[in-house]
Amino acid sequence: MVAHVSHELRTPMQAIMSLLALLDDHGLPTEQRRQHLSTLRGSSEDLLLLIDGLVDTAQIEGKRPSLRTDEFSPRATLEQLVDLLGPSAHKRGLQLRSALAPDLPARLRGDRLRLRQIVINLIGNSIKFTRQGHVELRASARVEGDVARLQVEVSDTGVGIGPEALSKLFRDFSRVGDLSVEGSGLGLSISKQLVDALGGRLDVDSDPGVGTTFRFEVAMPLLVAPAAEPTAGADTRPRVLVADDDGAGRELLVTALRRSGYAVDGVADGAAAVASALARPYVAVILNVQLPELDGPGAARQIRNVRGDVALIALTGHTEIDVLGRCKDAGIDAILIKPVKLETLRATIARVAAERMQPVELAVIRGYVTADDPAFVPGLIDVYLREAEGDLEALQEAAARREIARVAQLAHRLKGSSAGFGARLLAERCQSLYAAARAEQPASDELAAVAREFARVKAALSVERTRLISS
Repeated sequence: MVAHVSHELRTPMQAIMSLLALLDDHGLPTEQRRQHLSTLRGSSEDLLLLIDGLVDTAQIEGKRPSLRTDEFSPRATLEQLVDLLGPSAHKRGLQLRSALAPDLPARLRGDRLRLRQIVINLIGNSIKFTRQGHVELRASARVEGDVARLQVEVSDTGVGIGPEALSKLFRDFSRVGDLSVEGSGLGLSISKQLVDALGGRLDVDSDPGVGTTFRFEVAMPLLVAPAAEPTAGADTRPRVLVADDDGAGRELLVTALRRSGYAVDGVADGAAAVASALARPYVAVILNVQLPELDGPGAARQIRNVRGDVALIALTGHTEIDVLGRCKDAGIDAILIKPVKLETLRATIARVAAERMQPVELAVIRGYVTADDPAFVPGLIDVYLREAEGDLEALQEAAARREIARVAQLAHRLKGSSAGFGARLLAERCQSLYAAARAEQPASDELAAVAREFARVKAALSVERTRLISS
């Protein structure tokens, strides 16, 4: 078996060779060269561990493999594998996608190397047997007490496997499907053996001519920060989400923004962007206009319906009026035409995020202040808050009674008074509620968004009122 183990090294080795070929391009930008070197360094170290692990697995011949205990980030581990194997997929004309749940545990305790081996084997196998389309890595977790059940799937649009071949799929040296594809038939056997050793189970669903999905679930203890130090090591950087189905382009943006001081997450499709944006406190979401599952404007609309405080920035290669109009109608704050300079993107994030995070434009309120009557503006704030609270209560009652015309009337009135007080985001939420009511559509999400934004406005105005009185 040891003589055949080299098969398992070919996929990561091919990735390293592809990266070396890229580095041989003397015109490669310095930033991208550094990124490739960093990936190579980490991949080389992991490859040494992988060699040791594969030899160990090959030698046990039926015995239970010895397991390591590491403390690791499942997200970082899986993202590194996408970086490692992406060049191999791209070389074959495939997309290597990832869809990692936003609520993956931050840290786990378990055998990181064995987990890597399993996923590398599964992705490598999918790349080999897929001629066109994509391979996708998905991961999520179910937390039960102090244990996380990590669920990982690798799916492809490859040749698939017939029912008669599935029964021998995980046998040593057994090869099914397209026999013209090079390999020894050990990869899936080793993967199953390792999943079993981790106390999990490896399953497969396949449809010939459509594709294959491998999935496994393993339980690993959660690592939780000590109760006495809940903020120790907390990441206080502003967080940004990048949604782009081009893995190389996405990683370039993620790396560049991280080096600019942001905490950055990356997703490959619009549906994942919506899930992430509604689960984590991002200051900005960067959306490629053309995304699978749900395009950029569609994702923006769903995000904006719930969150008014996050900056939405679209990246597009199109300049057509209808595309730009769809972005604006979806609540996108800024549209940048590719190629985009990093300094332009950074400046746009800073500007739009600052505007979005501010519940009220204080300059508008302070413009009403006069030396003759210092109590005028505090009194004006009292009147606005009293009337706005009444309108919001009436809105909720009208919505409960399904009085659609009344909802539209109140939303329009609250929009006008809020805009006059510099509460631009609240005015936008009211406009969305008004539009939904006029279209006789369900508006519970829009009404909840109005209530949330009003709470932020009320808090900001109360602070400003106190300041004005005491100054």
